[in-house]
Formats: sequence, structure tokens, C-alpha cells
Amino acid sequence: MKKGLVSCLGVIPVRLESSRFPNKPLKVIHGKTLVERVWLQASRSKRVTTLVVATNNEEIAAECSKKGMRCVMTRSSHETGTDRVAEACALLEAQGASFDLVANIQGDMPFVNPVVIDSVVASLASADAGFGMATIGTPITSLEEFNRAATVKIALGESGRALYFSRAAIPHWRNFPGAEGVTAENPLGYKHMGLYIFRRATLDVISQLPKAFTEQRESLEQLRVLAHGIGIRAHIVPRDQVEPCIEVDTPQDLEDAERYACEKGL
Repeated sequence: MKKGLVSCLGVIPVRLESSRFPNKPLKVIHGKTLVERVWLQASRSKRVTTLVVATNNEEIAAECSKKGMRCVMTRSSHETGTDRVAEACALLEAQGASFDLVANIQGDMPFVNPVVIDSVVASLASADAGFGMATIGTPITSLEEFNRAATVKIALGESGRALYFSRAAIPHWRNFPGAEGVTAENPLGYKHMGLYIFRRATLDVISQLPKAFTEQRESLEQLRVLAHGIGIRAHIVPRDQVEPCIEVDTPQDLEDAERYACEKGL
């Protein structure tokens, strides 16, 4: 694909029915709701040519209408955000739109960096056809973070090919040199961040795939993609481009986001 000809749909999939943190998209972070903050950051992307919120909830739709955010109403039956993204894309195409790439921009990242969105879109647009989707990773230099199950790690192959994603500490460092041997250039591993870019045709395939054993064990939907032989390109970005790594999944995360927004005047 040539840079100037790539059209990219950005979809922010949002639902209120979260078992871990109900109603979190409408929680307020220093004067703005979570969904609004994600939208404002994503709207600064230079490579996302169309941006929408995809939801099944009228309250979310009302918030979008009030704040000038384009919204697509989708079914309530979707099990994953990717499924909701696929339906939103199909609905827009039924209205005459056409897209080369589709970005799933997670609705729990209030400070997602538009530069990172642009870089991973560019990464997939220029990648070999063997890669059906792309995501991002960033170096891990903290042993505590590396061993934390909540931190998803990526095992990398050549050309940025993702070999596996896990909540376990991978790859294992058998002859560990000690903390002094760990740097951003020689990290413990790579942290996965929840941002996905799909080729349009790949998105349709993924939305039809059955769940994989590894996906069910790890509770990581990207493992379904690997299990069925679809290549994922892991685009590695510097840590400073993804800081703060705040993904709002709990009330504590919301407090952290509020504190950061207040400190930075955002």
C-alpha cells in the first residue's frame, strides 16, 4: 500500500456492562468522561481517516451526541471488542465507505498517544502481506512488572513477528545477568499494549474464528489470531511514547488517571 492511498477506520468499542468496573466509560477524569478522553486523543491521529465510537448503549450514544463524537450503534451480543469493531466497519461500508485498514482503539486508554497510533498504522501499511494485523509493544526493564500477571508480554521473532502473548514472564532469561544488565536496548521482555490494527479482509476472517485453547487459558483474544496462523506484527515503541501506561480497569486506575490529568493540567 502506498502511504497516500491508505484509508484507516478508527473504532473505539465501548460498552457499559463491565464486570470489573461497571459504567467506566462515563466515569469522569478531571472534567471529561473516559470515552471522551480516548476520542480526543485518537482524533489527533494523522493516519486515522475516519473515527467512530461503537456501542450498544443509549447512554454512551447520548454522551457522543453531546460531545460531537460520531457514534455507530452495534449489537449487544458481541463477546469481544474486535467483534464490535467488525460490525461497525460493516455498517459504515453499507453506507458507501471503504477502508484499507481498521484500528481497534481500546476505550480504556485515556492518554493513548496519537503518535503511537500513527506509527503502528504505518507499520502495518508497509508490512509484508503475511502480517494480517499489528499491535504495539514497549520494553520492560522492571522485574516486578515483568513478573506481574496483569502485564501481558510478547515473545518476538524476526521482523517484529509476534510468536506468543502471555501473562507469564516470557521469554525466560536462563542466564540472567542481574539488574545491571537490563536496559531498554536489552530488556527483560516487551509489554503488550491494547491497540490493534487490522487489514480489512483479515478483520472479517478474525471475527468468524472459533476461540482457541490458548486464548481461553490466558484470556487474551489475540491468541486466537496466532492459533489460526495469522501473522501479527508487534511494533515496538519507546517507553516514553506510551507513558503513562494507564488503562482504566479498576477504581484505582481511575484515581491514577485523575491524579495524572490534574498534575498535567489535561
